[in-house]
Amino acid sequence: MKKIKAFFYIAYKSVVSPKYYNEILKTPFEFSLKYYAVLVLIAAIITTAGTYFIEAPKIKDTFQNALSEAEKAYPNDMVFTIKAGVWEVNKPQPLIIPFPGKYDEADKENLPTNLAVFDKAGTVEDLEKYNTAILVNEKNLLVKKAGEPGVYPLKDIPDTTLDKGKVAGAIGDVRKVSGWALPLILIIPVFAGLMVYYAIFRGLYLVVIGGLLFLLGKALKTAVPYRNAFRIGLHAMTLPVLIDTLTSLVSLQLPITYWFLALNLVMGVLVLREIGKNPGEVVTREKP
Repeated sequence: MKKIKAFFYIAYKSVVSPKYYNEILKTPFEFSLKYYAVLVLIAAIITTAGTYFIEAPKIKDTFQNALSEAEKAYPNDMVFTIKAGVWEVNKPQPLIIPFPGKYDEADKENLPTNLAVFDKAGTVEDLEKYNTAILVNEKNLLVKKAGEPGVYPLKDIPDTTLDKGKVAGAIGDVRKVSGWALPLILIIPVFAGLMVYYAIFRGLYLVVIGGLLFLLGKALKTAVPYRNAFRIGLHAMTLPVLIDTLTSLVSLQLPITYWFLALNLVMGVLVLREIGKNPGEVVTREKP
């Protein structure tokens, strides 16, 4: 609890008190690195949680609707069997199953009219003829995609029999699994992406901001070592990170292109001016 309170105290002071940076620069360099690690971890957790609560219900509804439409698309009296790579269906061929669901005009341009066509005499060219995502011919399952279509031999498919009941049961199992799988599918990539973003891209950004503050310090006649300029830029990044996190939660795009950099530099310059008033106060514990 004490460490949590200490972090929020440092974050608060990093935002509101340029004078506090005199105390920061008296600590070891690792102090700032640990602070940055906790700062980006909290920012990533908040952004991930916000993304989940906003997007998860939409994704869940879309996925559940897709499952319902897929269940409806399978004909009630259809029985499909495959044994040793040879399939049979109790319907006249070609058997055409339309793409389930309703779509707007933009989606219709990108989606095929039909989900699957069963035609033992079908060829690769018939994917376009039937305007279907999947074509099952005598020996292969053909899947439409950019470039060359996917070709999957039926002999590799295990023997099975499908009817409406089995399809409904399988879809029901998917519904159960999706209850816990969908949150993980959403949360893990978002959190991992944010951590990579802060560790690599913002890490490189800090190297640049440290260099800019180092040069500005010389221009303002408040020369500080690059390591101190880097630390000032790191702690001065607290406010931009907080704003960036909050705006991402509400999907707000700030109108100023380089606002993050500008705000970081302004905060850094305020700190440099404060240090310039009492340059003798900064005595670091780091070895030169």
